[in-house]
Amino acid sequence: MIKTIFVVHRDGIPLLRVSLVEKKNDELEEFLELFGGVSSAINTLIMELGHKELRSVSVDEGALVYSSKGPMLFIIHTTEDADEPFAKLLIKQIEYDFIESYNHLFNDDEFFVHRDRFAPFESRIREIFTKLNTINQEYPELLEFLPTFVQLSQLYEILNIGLDLIKGYPEDTIKLARKIKDYFKEDDNQQKVIAKTLGKYSGHIIAKQTFKGEFVIDQQDVRELLREISVVKFDKKEEVFDITLCPICRNRTSETPMCHFFSGFIEGALDNPSITVQEISCRATGDKSCRFRLIRT
Repeated sequence: MIKTIFVVHRDGIPLLRVSLVEKKNDELEEFLELFGGVSSAINTLIMELGHKELRSVSVDEGALVYSSKGPMLFIIHTTEDADEPFAKLLIKQIEYDFIESYNHLFNDDEFFVHRDRFAPFESRIREIFTKLNTINQEYPELLEFLPTFVQLSQLYEILNIGLDLIKGYPEDTIKLARKIKDYFKEDDNQQKVIAKTLGKYSGHIIAKQTFKGEFVIDQQDVRELLREISVVKFDKKEEVFDITLCPICRNRTSETPMCHFFSGFIEGALDNPSITVQEISCRATGDKSCRFRLIRT
């Protein structure tokens, strides 16, 4: 359950508190009771490690999922571990909108003193939560795979592509997979992540549907799925899948391997958190075939 959302200055000054469960008379008391010294701990961690990724810390009543941007901390108090993927996507949506709305004030040394100027953003937080929660009800499994940088304006487009990739396997899956790069042209790195994410989701669901009842999907199972698409070999010693005629990069050229969809597809089908997949050669770069290595962590 998503319980409370905080927007906090990194000096520990609370700017907004939005309760999605109940209202308390003394907002500052609840903030201090729950948050205590956690904000300073988070701030120290950010300064020491310099990370920009989402993090979460355990508290007595669940976890605090947080993200940092500029002088701001954005925190969600969730009471269930299962809600963390949703909370991470939600906190990034809130962060994006808040920064866009108030970035012009960040150079004002006392911008955070006047807390009332942020009050209108509470309704925006509730609006974002409602929209994202509706999407979560409609696409519960796919939402878990989405990268947190995806904005609400892109969500439905990506989610619907994900569903179409599964429904049309294998022919329509390949047609759509080849078009993913056309949908998200603004940022090459984001395009790669989205392509791999949609591949991971597709591989995960298609493998579950194809091999019902199997407790573990192994490399030979994945090879059988890929054989629906092309000629595929698997080197057990090197743990490398070799797709001889890859339909993703057919008639395309690239300076770097570009078949991110298949990297994700293999990873999602295996559904093993200790295995990631990396494309180590690609026909688009002039190699004889597209090869994908399993990397065990």
